[in-house]
Order: sequence, then structure tokens, then C-alpha cells
Amino acid sequence: MIYIAIYILLCGMTIMLYRIVFTACSIYDKVIAFNNFSTQVVLLITIISVTTNNFFLIDIALLYASISFISTIALMKLMLL
Repeated sequence: MIYIAIYILLCGMTIMLYRIVFTACSIYDKVIAFNNFSTQVVLLITIISVTTNNFFLIDIALLYASISFISTIALMKLMLL
């Protein structure tokens, strides 16, 4: 059951990467797609952490989520200038 969730997340991540690179028209669409991709990466790291019983990966997922959040806020501040 967990492996099905991993495959679904990987398919969703592939779709988001395609949307970021090829189909997004404006920069706002690309930022939203990147934010969604980052959320899916955090979920994937957490699922892998739970399945392998390596709970230090959850710390890495939290660090990645905070860096993603800060970069999204910084990019939006830069675009408003």
C-alpha cells in the first residue's frame, strides 16, 4: 500500500516538473507549480522515512520544507519590487 502511494507521488512530481518546464505561461504559475512540487518532495521523503524506519529523514524533510517556504517568499518579494 505504501509503494502505491510512492508511485502516485512520483507520477504527480513528474507532472509538476512538466508543468514547470513546458506549459506554465506566467511566472506565478511556475512558482505555484514549484511550491506544489516541493510539497510532494517533502511527502515523498517522509514516506520513505517511515517505510525504512530512518526517522532522521524527517528532519531533512522539515529542513527542505522550510528552505522551500523561504525561497518562495523571497521570490514573491523580488517579483513585487
